[in-house]
Amino acid sequence: MRPVEYKTKIGEEILSILEANRDTALSVNDICSDLEKRKVITNITTVYRQLDKLVAAQKVIVHSAKDGKNRMYQCIAGDEECLSHLHIQCTECSKIIHLDCDESAEFTSHIEGEHGIKLDFSKTVLYGLCKDCRK
Repeated sequence: MRPVEYKTKIGEEILSILEANRDTALSVNDICSDLEKRKVITNITTVYRQLDKLVAAQKVIVHSAKDGKNRMYQCIAGDEECLSHLHIQCTECSKIIHLDCDESAEFTSHIEGEHGIKLDFSKTVLYGLCKDCRK
């Protein structure tokens, strides 16, 4: 059961930004920059608070940035299947590639069956260079 949603203008703006960039993980700074371009006045604490609410509502998932220290956010609202497969994040451009193929399902099945580990797809991300960044 999902938590009850409390919608705010800032939360809706943040979700709108993430929806417009569905195939890319965005940092808080990216989101704040887009909010500024939209002439939305807020502060970074509010942005973090709203992102936490969107994560709790399973509309957004969190990835680590290429430095491993910062968080990146990806919209999954309306795409609940996104919580049932692995993702690869490009370490150069932050593009997100969805691994919803049979081979990925076989791999995750192996991890659970042979090693007893049930993966949490909202927190499990592989990292590498996408084909565009390798060129």
